[in-house]
Order: sequence, then C-alpha cells, then structure tokens
Amino acid sequence: HDMDEAIKISDKMCIMDKGKIIQYDTPENILKNPVNDFVSQFVGKKRIWTSPDFIKAEDIMIENPITCSKDLSIFKCIEKMRSYKVDSLMVVDNKSKKLQGIVKAKQMRSIDDKSIQISSILNNNYIYVSPNDTIIDILKIVNENNISTVPVLNDSSSLIGLITESSLVTTLSQQYIEEEA
Repeated sequence: HDMDEAIKISDKMCIMDKGKIIQYDTPENILKNPVNDFVSQFVGKKRIWTSPDFIKAEDIMIENPITCSKDLSIFKCIEKMRSYKVDSLMVVDNKSKKLQGIVKAKQMRSIDDKSIQISSILNNNYIYVSPNDTIIDILKIVNENNISTVPVLNDSSSLIGLITESSLVTTLSQQYIEEEA
C-alpha cells in the first residue's frame, strides 16, 4: 500500500539498505531496472503491473522490424515475408525511414500480377503509436481498431519499432509467469 502510493506521487525514490543508498532514481526506472535483488524484493517483482503507465511502447516493441521500399514487386515482398516468417511488411523510405504504409500478405494473395510494385496496393491509412504511449493506450488502440500490428513512430514519423499481437501477449503473460515462479 505505502509503496504503491510512493510510486504514484514520487518523482524520485531512494532505496536504502543498512544506511547505504542502494538506488536513487525515478519510480519507473526502479521498477523496470532494479539494481540488485534487494531492490527487486523491496519494491516487489510484480509491482510494475500495478503501474501499467510505466510500461511504454518502446519497452515492448520489436526493434528493427522487417521493412521494404515501395518500389519492390509484390513477388519480392512475398519472398521477403516467407524468408522472415512475417505476415506484414512496413513500407519505408530507404533514406529517412519514414513509414509510407503497411502491406499484408492477405492483400497480396488476391493480386494476380505479382510483378507490380507494392506501392499500387499500399495501405497508407495506418494507425501508429509513439514510443511513450503506454501499454494501456496500445491495448485500447488494438481492440478499438481490430488490428494486429501497430508501428511505433518517432516525432519525425520514422519507423523505430513494431508492436504485434504476440509481443503484447508475451509482455502481458510475463506477469503470470512471474507469479508462478
């Protein structure tokens, strides 16, 4: 109870053991990166789950998602998806890494001429999140829009990561795995 309150109202926390400062940091950093087992036990391993605002897109995103450029043929995109075992590609500008759209395998299956450029079927009406959006925000976006992949874009609209249903499931399941351990 007192720890939960301290986490909510503090901008900095100081964890001490036997009169020595063990960790002085923001509540978020202490919860995410306890310096040792004492701090981890003191704050509680599962306490991050009582403060989901501290779990950000940048913490759970897949870094360096599989991308392609819009001048690639549908055939080459399908090959790339097979090779990397993914069902969608983030289409980016090769220089700026700005996201130009998303293409999914099911879109490409219905196209007879696989030699045409991916730009002809590119979905550039996509929903994205920023690195600081919380897991709660992301879950709402995924549920409200019935989407399985959410690109993570920085302030200049460059792709920096990707959140998939499986990365969300993995993150959410960690609280239960830790409870069992």
